[in-house]
Amino acid sequence: MAHGASTTPLVSVLMATHDAGGSVRRAIESIQNQTLREFELIVVDAGSTDATLRLLDSLAERDLRIQVVHADACTRQEALDLALERASGRYLAVADADGCARPGMLAELVGLAEARSLDLAIGGMGLLLEGSAGRTSELELSAEALVFPTQHDFRASAWRLFATGELLPASAKLFRLERVRELGLSFVSNVPFDHIFVIDYLRDVERVGVLDGVCYRVERLIAPFERRFARPEGYRLMEGEHAALIALYRHWGLEGDAASMEMLQSRYLERLVACVEGVCGGASGISSAEQRRTVGRIIGTAQAQLAASVAHPESNAARSMLAPIRSHNVTLVCAQARLLSLFRRGHAVWAMPDAFV
Repeated sequence: MAHGASTTPLVSVLMATHDAGGSVRRAIESIQNQTLREFELIVVDAGSTDATLRLLDSLAERDLRIQVVHADACTRQEALDLALERASGRYLAVADADGCARPGMLAELVGLAEARSLDLAIGGMGLLLEGSAGRTSELELSAEALVFPTQHDFRASAWRLFATGELLPASAKLFRLERVRELGLSFVSNVPFDHIFVIDYLRDVERVGVLDGVCYRVERLIAPFERRFARPEGYRLMEGEHAALIALYRHWGLEGDAASMEMLQSRYLERLVACVEGVCGGASGISSAEQRRTVGRIIGTAQAQLAASVAHPESNAARSMLAPIRSHNVTLVCAQARLLSLFRRGHAVWAMPDAFV
């Protein structure tokens, strides 16, 4: 018998699925098992061809808090927008078809948001990334518990949350749905991540709080992301996200803040190196001549040279590229990228974890 119906959900949880039969049951059950019971889970399936839809419909038959939308093939962001249209809670959260929330996640986020009248409550994330050779890396995107009581306090310290990778993913966060509606926000953008939605929400956010530790975990294959960075559009996606972050900091009036700008340029350089490695790696299928032409374009921009001159990247891979990029030594950059690709084959070791969520 169906149970758990709530006419006034406190939290609307959005989820997009596509051929997720191997993981979606655990993902949904982790929401069903939340200690906070007043939620609705809106799942939009983007044209699955496996058993995902049958599983979703079966779960929804037994729990009236679950609403399943059968959509045609579409992107994750388009599916999330369809779910957003149906949301009716006071707060909004995003869950992943390969994610798992700890039982107290929603209660803790809501408790923090209501106790401190927050516009945004942030939880920590854990990532289990599986490489192409079956090797895995575990990463944690989290910070210490903290509340920023004013807009100025948050903006001045946001660079630390960006640097950990905790701030940009839409998952493990609690947004105010009324504010999302007022701003007219959408998940669909020129960058196929949830990040632009979050950036737009952050633009004029007032009060922000952070939970201590990890409240949400995602297990994900890195191969699709590696292939994306190996193609020309991977570089364009990186440029688009960086431009949005620069625009955010200009809106905040912090384009002269040294710590914030160093974080942005280091973040940019890490992604640039990932793109170069993708172009020059053994699986790229690009000829050596075309690799050199592409890499020359990537590292020859004013933005790339600025990043190489001021960035202090965390990863050894990016640090090893600083000198050849600064000198615009295309041959050395390509050779170094091939060496990195050879050493890192099958390992999920990029120092850019929020690229995967």
